[in-house]
Amino acid sequence: MDELVCWSCGASLEDVPRPISRHSNCLKCYQQLRCCRLCRSYDERFDNKCGDERADPPVEKETANFCDFFRPRANAFIPDEAEGASDAITKLDALFSGDSADDTSEGEGDERPPTEEDEAGTELEKLFQKKEEDS
Repeated sequence: MDELVCWSCGASLEDVPRPISRHSNCLKCYQQLRCCRLCRSYDERFDNKCGDERADPPVEKETANFCDFFRPRANAFIPDEAEGASDAITKLDALFSGDSADDTSEGEGDERPPTEEDEAGTELEKLFQKKEEDS
């Protein structure tokens, strides 16, 4: 039989008491466990993401619920989703910190000709440098 793992981080749920209660959390990432994402009926192909016709699935698939048809699914962790989230966070951090891999540094190796904005910025910097020198 496949091992029961957290839907969010992939940690083993061997030490989580059975049956999984609405108050059970993953011991590693603290995500709620009795939720649609850990259920056997969870299926992305359906509009409501539930393959059980009897269930009235909740809107939030990652929060604890009272579904009578909940049955834990082995190997519920999907690593592609976690990697995608971490990649997105990395890209956002790079965007807001100004450290982007796509940035090209200005200088001698700069191939493109300066735009009007570049020239205006250079002139503006020169003006501020003159003001500082005069002070």
